[in-house]
Amino acid sequence: MRLIQAVIPEGKKDEIVDLLTEKGIDYVISPETSQRKYSDVLFFPIPKEGVEEILDELRNSGLEENGFTIVTKAEAIVAREFEELKERYRESEEVDETKVARQELKASAENLSPSSPTYYLLLLAASIIASAGILLDNAAIVVGSMVIAPLIGPAMASCVGTIINDQPLFYSGVKKQLLGVLLAVVSSIAFSRLALSVMLPANLDLLSLSQVTHQINPGFLSLVVALGSGLAGAFSLTAGINSALVGVMISVALLPPAAAVGIGIATVSLEIAASASIILLINLVSINLAGTFTLWFQGYKPGRWYEQKGAEKATRSRIFVLLVLVTVIAVFLGTMTWEVRRKGHRVAKLRELTQTAMTDAGVELTEFTVEKTGLFFQKIVGVSAEYSAETFKEGLASAVDERLENYLGRSLNLNLGYKRVATG
Repeated sequence: MRLIQAVIPEGKKDEIVDLLTEKGIDYVISPETSQRKYSDVLFFPIPKEGVEEILDELRNSGLEENGFTIVTKAEAIVAREFEELKERYRESEEVDETKVARQELKASAENLSPSSPTYYLLLLAASIIASAGILLDNAAIVVGSMVIAPLIGPAMASCVGTIINDQPLFYSGVKKQLLGVLLAVVSSIAFSRLALSVMLPANLDLLSLSQVTHQINPGFLSLVVALGSGLAGAFSLTAGINSALVGVMISVALLPPAAAVGIGIATVSLEIAASASIILLINLVSINLAGTFTLWFQGYKPGRWYEQKGAEKATRSRIFVLLVLVTVIAVFLGTMTWEVRRKGHRVAKLRELTQTAMTDAGVELTEFTVEKTGLFFQKIVGVSAEYSAETFKEGLASAVDERLENYLGRSLNLNLGYKRVATG
């Protein structure tokens, strides 16, 4: 339920009253006393699903857009006429009860993004906290950083700006997204260099940290997470519900990868920086695609008919560009996911062959690792294994090496050791 308040320009009162009467909308009009070009102040309640329609018709009847119109949420409205009005809107096939008005959609997108100084300061703090959480391998700290990162606002602003043909809103959203991501990466670089030089062990193995490895294994599910985040963000706007929790989900998709990129650059780790950059790009593009497509699918468009054709063309063009990017990324991720599964199967088979050779020799495999080379499409180049035995087993290394090379169809480095165990 909404309560609309508006000022009526001089000479337009009768036309507006006729419109409200025709619509069966109960209203109150009081004189406007500021001695400007407005004659009266208008108040009337309306169901949420009727806001966009009535505001557009009031504008066509002379309610100036540059005057002020206020739309507020009403907790309860007690009036027989209003109940009848609600029922008519519910029975109308042209009205979607799940959608807020276009005007409210724009206001919600603008309100989600704080002022620039606040936005960048919050993002700076969130990026430093996320970097600290990753370096400490503490998931709780990383989650905490996502709560304060205001990333949902710019993402939804660019989506809404595209759909309703509001170019300032669109470009503001894109600018804040790009500068925000850049700030997150740069602040992570600076903090990581400081932390690794004076606060953390010099021999810290970043690839042993689970919060790092989560950001360097791009797979097809990364795309699913990002698309779901964008879809949820758009639905939170159109349904008029609290977007705070959805904002955390969007921060999940953007903040940790950006912090990981900074850590990778700070430590000159190509694997971390490149892999996290791909995940960051995936998520950024996918969130914007899903958000824009969701709003377009729900039928949002500019209020003026002469803007609608241009907005439709711009929306289709931007969706097409984003879709091409996502398709290219999806093919890459699908290949990566298949490669990871294939590599996992090979590692399991190599372990099985090593275990079988050792069992035949009467010893037990205690440790097994593989050595890989390459950034994304890695190649197994070596195997390290250890077994427990009373004495070193002659010929075991040759037996294991032969089985592994026969399976792979090529040579590889084998490092076989044993742990001496005492006899009973």
